[in-house]
Amino acid sequence: MRVVEVQGYGGADAVRVVERPLPVPDVAGRVRVRVEAAAVNPVDVATRAGWLAALLPDLTAPFVLGWDFAGVTDDGQRVAGFVPWFEQGGTVGAQASVLFADPAWFAPVPASTDLVAASTLPLNAVTAAQALRIAGLTAGRSLLVTGASGGVGGFAVQLAAAAGIEVTAVASTGDEAFVAGLGAKTVLSRTDTPPPKAFDAVLDAASVPGAIAAVRDGGVHVAVTDPSAPAPERGVRVGTVHVAADRALLAELLGAGLITRVAGTLPLDEAAEAHRRLEAGGLRGKLVLTT
Repeated sequence: MRVVEVQGYGGADAVRVVERPLPVPDVAGRVRVRVEAAAVNPVDVATRAGWLAALLPDLTAPFVLGWDFAGVTDDGQRVAGFVPWFEQGGTVGAQASVLFADPAWFAPVPASTDLVAASTLPLNAVTAAQALRIAGLTAGRSLLVTGASGGVGGFAVQLAAAAGIEVTAVASTGDEAFVAGLGAKTVLSRTDTPPPKAFDAVLDAASVPGAIAAVRDGGVHVAVTDPSAPAPERGVRVGTVHVAADRALLAELLGAGLITRVAGTLPLDEAAEAHRRLEAGGLRGKLVLTT
């Protein structure tokens, strides 16, 4: 099998594609997935660069990267899912030609969805859905979503709008029409300052300093990383989403017709180039490695 291996913290040159023997599954019930597509996420770049070293003190190189995957099981089922990479301690990575996955990590892909597109959805869509659960809003309530041009934010806009929540979204320049098409009632640019105390909740997918100011007294602020969670104030409840595998939720999301964007595909052998492009910025959608 081929894997995307990080041989030590550093730049994109630390990424190599190497041959490894097929592992013997050491956990009962794991299913072999022949991976056809694996999205590259910012967390992969952060892990490779060593920015998360404090969170992963036991991680030792070489290790295999990758959360999102889509592929085919030995019995012919098309599936997509994500590896809970931090929980696995870097011992399992999705950026490989073969993955032994826990059935809780993946769900069937509808026949109408190609596997490249499917690989861009699991981690971010499940994160968005679980963040909205923390927010706990009902139809008619108001929500501000930062980072609405990105994966988590874009899925959050779609899911919230479908639930009847009034969504105001902060979009990157040039993405305003796209984000409006996701269901946002109002779209702000990143240079706009959201009105203070105007929303029942904020889902801060872009880790914007001071985003809590837009939450009404007694509202909810949901962060996507621990460092970006602000101190509570004015009775605002502050929560952070820590994504967890949820097969039933993932199956629902894969079948929901969510809009996703693919910035481009690269063969697995060009994983280092994918890291370079992601770090350079300016992408609209996910880069996907194909096997």
